[in-house]
Amino acid sequence: MGLTSRVDILTHRSTPLEDAMLRIDQVGLGLVVLVDDDARLVGTATDGDIRRGILDGVSLDAPVEAVMNEDPVAIRASWDRREVAARFSRTRLEAAAPKTGRLVVPIVDEDDRVTDVTFLSKRGEIAGPTRPSNGSVNTVLVIGGAGYIGSVLCGQLLERGYEIRVLDPLLFGDHGISQYYDDERFTLVEGDMCDIETVMTAIEGADAVVHLGGLVGDPASSLDPSRTLALNLHSVKLVADICKYHQINRFLFASTCSVYGKSGSGDLLTEGDDLNPVSLYARTKIESERELLNMDGNFAPTVLRMATVYGLSPRMRFDLVVNVLNAKAHTEGVVPIFGGDQYRPNVHVADAARAYVACLEAPIETVAHEVFNVGSNAQNYCVEDIGRIVADHYPHASLDVNADREDDRSYRVDFSKLRDVLDYEAEHTIESACVELREAFERGEFEDYTDKVYSNYKTAVEDSDVEAHAD
Repeated sequence: MGLTSRVDILTHRSTPLEDAMLRIDQVGLGLVVLVDDDARLVGTATDGDIRRGILDGVSLDAPVEAVMNEDPVAIRASWDRREVAARFSRTRLEAAAPKTGRLVVPIVDEDDRVTDVTFLSKRGEIAGPTRPSNGSVNTVLVIGGAGYIGSVLCGQLLERGYEIRVLDPLLFGDHGISQYYDDERFTLVEGDMCDIETVMTAIEGADAVVHLGGLVGDPASSLDPSRTLALNLHSVKLVADICKYHQINRFLFASTCSVYGKSGSGDLLTEGDDLNPVSLYARTKIESERELLNMDGNFAPTVLRMATVYGLSPRMRFDLVVNVLNAKAHTEGVVPIFGGDQYRPNVHVADAARAYVACLEAPIETVAHEVFNVGSNAQNYCVEDIGRIVADHYPHASLDVNADREDDRSYRVDFSKLRDVLDYEAEHTIESACVELREAFERGEFEDYTDKVYSNYKTAVEDSDVEAHAD
């Protein structure tokens, strides 16, 4: 019948819940097939069955049979395709199938011993999976999903067939995600990631979490250190602890290449090099990384250290170097550079979002407890060179280099690990971003690039009582 060999999902009925969840994450089919001592089928258990059991008070040490489905859809090895389709009603299959439409079905012999598994559509047709195996991820919670990176990531995930839940306080409004409201696969939970009840509501039904939330950038983070610690460190640990308890083990965390700080050498910095933070923002990211990577059990965090992001986003920012230089070139006819010899790694916002997708779709054992720099070796630029690239795209604009520095950070980063492990390559360049930004300005998309809605720092100053906002 063209079956997919998946005997590795067989799990004994007495296996503890926590171990069964680890097997589900590793195999990537969303369930385990439960058997007795003689390999006879006794039931199935999905990740949803296990999480519902935990919510009902079942211990992680309890046998998985405590939450199993005792009457799963199963087929005989002797049946042909026509008989398989005739055996089950559409109603039965629709009730059993997950929202993706992919139903994993055990195949048994005449003695009810499991010999293999296959996939059935809701019409009873033998079919392949809807996406590559990725640790049974169908629903993704994006914390900070209305933000600069998050709004782009949500669009990419929806295009790939995922269901999306967004937790965001909408400090910058909802224009970054309002385009998704009519999609039944999109859900917004408006609220504070520091509030336990809100987080509990947001994680309901999620298979993975992408954490983009917090105070973003050095200037915004320096305004109120205690608030920065609450949002960028303590709330991260809170969300991670809740996810770990509920066996939502795939957890992607947005960190920053700013953790490398001021580098004394010109060498490309790898994930294993010493960190030299020069700001509270970078220090809180380092501490959050350590907290996450030290968590044990099935919890499988992945840290993504982002290069300086640029490019168009539904929730636009003009407090990022490439974006603001384009804005000044178009509006004021000048590209101002302070210092100029400081190096920065750069990455387009669409490429940044693609890195999260790549990690979500990788085998969980490939990305668990790993740190990845996200960017492109070819886009390690000194700031003056960025200014020259921008000026070249605005014939009426001139480059104005001031020797006085506003920021002493300087570092070049090696991004080859992400390329080698996940076959990731950046697709956009600063040159292509200059074209898209210039065209956006010419279309009149931004009336006043200095408006606080485009700046994390200005919004943080004027809305200091708001508890959280997103990247």
